[in-house]
Amino acid sequence: MAVAERVAFRPRDHATVNALWIGIQFQDAALLAIIVPAIVLRLTPQHHTSALAVLATLASVAVVLVPPLAGAFSDRMRRIGGDRRKEVALALVVDAMALVGMAYAASTKQLGTGLVAATIALTAASTIYQALLPEIVPRRAWGASSGVRGAMTLLGTIVGLIIAALLPPVQALFATAAIVLLGTLSLAAVPRERKDDDEEEATPAHAVVRDHHDLIVTLIARGWIVLGMTLLNTYVLYFFHDVLGVHDASLRTGLVAGAALIGAIASSVWAGTLSDRVDRRVVVALSGLPMTLAALGFALAPNPTAILLYAVLFGLGFGGVFSVGWALALDAIPALGDVARDLGIWAMLSSLPSIVAPALGGFIIAHAASPADGYRIMFGVSGASFAIGSLVVLKVRKRKPA
Repeated sequence: MAVAERVAFRPRDHATVNALWIGIQFQDAALLAIIVPAIVLRLTPQHHTSALAVLATLASVAVVLVPPLAGAFSDRMRRIGGDRRKEVALALVVDAMALVGMAYAASTKQLGTGLVAATIALTAASTIYQALLPEIVPRRAWGASSGVRGAMTLLGTIVGLIIAALLPPVQALFATAAIVLLGTLSLAAVPRERKDDDEEEATPAHAVVRDHHDLIVTLIARGWIVLGMTLLNTYVLYFFHDVLGVHDASLRTGLVAGAALIGAIASSVWAGTLSDRVDRRVVVALSGLPMTLAALGFALAPNPTAILLYAVLFGLGFGGVFSVGWALALDAIPALGDVARDLGIWAMLSSLPSIVAPALGGFIIAHAASPADGYRIMFGVSGASFAIGSLVVLKVRKRKPA
């Protein structure tokens, strides 16, 4: 009877453990891609590119610095009986308050203060929340659960981008705060820990993983992917506005991103489940190929019709890279007692390129022969980053599927 319970980790169980990612990613996707750029365009129309670069860099610094601190704190509290679910809920309440404050910002300085506060709170919440998965999900199902995590993340991204594109920026901020608070309610259905007596599942990670080599390789690979993603996300709205001359750049950005992420939801679940049966490294590496081709398409043939096709192609790879890439990193953690700390450090180091990317993109656009050439070069750099990240992940040592 106990064996039957261990085997039956059902799709709805995966959905319950990962449901909050919808609200978290709703905010993460919409804030810097649409909402903040639109507000900056209103507050400082003559210097919107440089102002956005500063705000995006400040937010990226928070994303880099917070995870190891939040993770170490949560691990320490866990050892003395703390509840990660309550820590996540508290952080998200602070986040929602910061979002409401941003809606009343009358200057880029006030906007930046609210943005940094919201970013710190959301990053802390997501760092602690992701540590729940290995404590609840059996190791043999990490790939499948990571795939569902990716699907929930992508679903939140789609909904967030669409709502941000359709609503005025201030209303979009209020909507984001409401969605985050509603998502927090899902924590009530998440169990605190897994309860089974499976000897295989009880095996400590350090019995399987001897050192941090593979974890370091995965963060380097993810760093390159993050660099390419940040270049695309930060300036895609201005690409539609400044180069293609699209009247409603916010709407077009949301539609293109939505087209990419609809395909990514399906590929995320499929790739995650597949990675429990075959070599995860190969799944991640192959997933990076369509992302590379899509970025090169933006660089070489940027017209409105083709961009929709590039978006779908990009989405097919995006789902696999981010869902299976996370499962690959989880496999490489030496001690699950420090899972939140190690994942926090991994997130911090792999996110370092996001600090450099906004300034790099702004520099490329400003110093090119024309804005159109600048965006083409930037998209080319993004494609190269995806290709490098896909190749680096193959340096992870081969391990048998669970």
